[in-house]
Amino acid sequence: METKKKKIIIGILLFLIFASSLFLRVYFPWNSVFSDPIKYAADDGVYHMRLIENMLLGDHFPHRIYFDAYTYFPYGTYIHFAPLYDWLLAVIIWVIGLGHPTLTLINKIAPFYPAVLASLTVLVVYFIGKALWGKWAGLFSAFLISVSQPFLFRSLLGQTDNHQAEVLFSSLALLFLILALQAGRAFNKKRQFWIYTVLAGLGLGLYFLVWTGALLFLFIIFVSMILYYLIEYHSERSYDWILVSGGTIFLITLAMITPFFGHPDLLHSPLYNINHLGALVLGIFGFSIVYAVGTFVKKLKLQFWYFPALLIFFGLLALFLLSIFFPSIFLGIIDSFKAINLGFMSQHGELAWRGDARELIGEMHPMGIEGAIDSFGYLFHFSFISLGFIMYNFIKKRKPESLLVIIWFLIIFLITGIITKAFGQVRFSYYLSVDISLLCGFLVAKSLLFGIKNLQKCRQDKTVNLNNFRFLASVLVIFNVVFFIFYPFPFNLIYPFPNNLPMVIINAIETAKYGAIGRDDDSYEALQWLKESTPDVGVDYYGFYEEPRFNSETGKIEPYNYPESAYGIMSSWDLGHMITYYSHRIPNANPFQQGLGRAEEKNTVPGETTFSIENDEEKAVEFLNELRTKYIITNFRETISYGAFGGEVKWAQGNLDNYYLQEGEDKGATTRKYDQAMVVRLHLFDGREWQYKEVKESYIKYLDHFRLVYESKTSASPGLFEDSKEDDIKLIKIFEYVKGAKITGNVPTGTKVEISTNIKTNQDRRFVYKKSMEVNNGKFEFIVPYSTFGEQGWVKNGTKFEVFADPYIIKINGIEKRINISEKDILEGNTITVK
Repeated sequence: METKKKKIIIGILLFLIFASSLFLRVYFPWNSVFSDPIKYAADDGVYHMRLIENMLLGDHFPHRIYFDAYTYFPYGTYIHFAPLYDWLLAVIIWVIGLGHPTLTLINKIAPFYPAVLASLTVLVVYFIGKALWGKWAGLFSAFLISVSQPFLFRSLLGQTDNHQAEVLFSSLALLFLILALQAGRAFNKKRQFWIYTVLAGLGLGLYFLVWTGALLFLFIIFVSMILYYLIEYHSERSYDWILVSGGTIFLITLAMITPFFGHPDLLHSPLYNINHLGALVLGIFGFSIVYAVGTFVKKLKLQFWYFPALLIFFGLLALFLLSIFFPSIFLGIIDSFKAINLGFMSQHGELAWRGDARELIGEMHPMGIEGAIDSFGYLFHFSFISLGFIMYNFIKKRKPESLLVIIWFLIIFLITGIITKAFGQVRFSYYLSVDISLLCGFLVAKSLLFGIKNLQKCRQDKTVNLNNFRFLASVLVIFNVVFFIFYPFPFNLIYPFPNNLPMVIINAIETAKYGAIGRDDDSYEALQWLKESTPDVGVDYYGFYEEPRFNSETGKIEPYNYPESAYGIMSSWDLGHMITYYSHRIPNANPFQQGLGRAEEKNTVPGETTFSIENDEEKAVEFLNELRTKYIITNFRETISYGAFGGEVKWAQGNLDNYYLQEGEDKGATTRKYDQAMVVRLHLFDGREWQYKEVKESYIKYLDHFRLVYESKTSASPGLFEDSKEDDIKLIKIFEYVKGAKITGNVPTGTKVEISTNIKTNQDRRFVYKKSMEVNNGKFEFIVPYSTFGEQGWVKNGTKFEVFADPYIIKINGIEKRINISEKDILEGNTITVK
């Protein structure tokens, strides 16, 4: 009866933790996500939604595209996202919609997906803790993972990236592996051993189908099993079963991902490729070699040191043979582990990640000790105390699951970049959340159990007094555990809610409130305008695109065959997926770090960064022509010299030396090259000429081929021209790249000619677009980018621009002439002769 009551209590507590985990992730971000439009996580989360919509609303469900023509224009890109995350959500929506999903239904269901997966992870963590150390350890672990900041941040409402699924399925695989190891150590649980081994293989296979970087946990499992086999090699009982289990798990995983090999082929696929095949086959082969060498050493009764020596020899031999006969596999496996730290190469020969990418991309930064303490607080320190106890228990009892936990923690700890900034990324901290939650759950449960048991003994012995060491130690342990869990409660009861709660809860609520990573309203409004006011690209948004082949002669994947009507949108790379999803337009650059370009002495690859920092308009136009770009979206943040602009420069050329920073000055001090950069001339000056107080070095030349067609409502900074009240700088601007009409005429040499027009933006901001020249060959020529007939000047399949220009006024020797320019003249580059 007592056991039944205990199970009911445990069940109720576990349900409450699950429910509170779901509530935390849904309630606080609700208003941030459910608005118009639905605000999914702005980078990869948005792109997952693009794939899910394409699958459900196209004519190819349940098949997901492997190649996407709606990003990285004019090439298109093979998708490296594993298929299960998108497919699972698509199936759920399809079933709920009774086979007729709609966009409305998708947006009602999809935002909840990450929160539900994360709450299911809470249950998995409970069962891991229970299997390792008992129900109460499982409960405390479940509670801690439910509020752990790095994991919580990645699993809020609308955060439809695959990170929470990574944690769920990797944890599920290790749960079944732990149960398999426990059954393997028992003499009478062969059936359970095989069941759990198969389930562990299925769990690992699901994890691989959620994240192509799952080689990480393949490594954790392989190292743990081989190391335990070596440790127990001389024990009386045979541990060959652990090698059989490992080989079986790897084989099942290989079978599960085999149908997805290719795209375009086994060697060049960013999805599953020769690296995954090689790692799994080598793992299976490795288990076999260890078994064969172990048997050989035992039969010949050789000393133990022969065993590891032979393993090292065969390992090096295998690597040598791979490098000679299968170099692609050898290099691929090495690159897979490098990717944990640096990333990968893109498909078209452009560096997708530079050596300084970890400095420029937030989630690639190493976490560091300070970052770990900020994210986990006192739990970070607790986890090492717990790790010490688990190491001691392993030395004493030699349980394989304990070694697995140790290896699991140490490897994840290493790849988060806490020990050294030279290795690891902060993005993997959501994995560390599981390890720290489990370790601290163990410590809390065992500490409370120790304290309670000893207090009960003191009570039975009637030695409950301050002179009894056991009594004092028990009280101290319980007090410290309770104090650190609920800190600073109850000392903060005088503060208003939620500041009167334990710090671990306060931090979780703050993360849930402000952790949603959508964008400002200006961005969504600009993208909606882009969708409604620009010509269709002529590519089916819901199509199942033909996959281009790999060209062995050029060593590149062939570019996608776009129609003539297709064009690219140039913007900062982090806006790329949002352009695809919210505007149904094709970005040149995207958050896969494709399309960024690079500037080197002998080879300049056109892209977002090289265009943004280019000083010469002619070269910038060449970049746009090569990339078939029609619109440029600029953001005020890009123009901040010591912030995002510096990142653009560093990505493009690898450093800031002798280019945008003056020698001997502090970081952020700029030369005129900053002022002349295209993104600065566009966003801060609207393509106009400018000169500060007649200082010759400050002159910024006007732009000929760019016109402002839209700007957002929010003012980011005062204008740099005469009337800052009417000429303020908006947060987002959209420019159209046009040929521009040529206005020419003949006048005497030495004559000063000026052309100007008054511009009124969609935000009722007004400025003058003006050019002037002194004629030296008897003829003047101006290129102008604005037409002058307002909305009546719109053309079919053209831009529905909302920035309007008055008729141009040409001034020659005090004589003024008004000229109207049609949209056709602007788009076709026609010549208008002025008499």
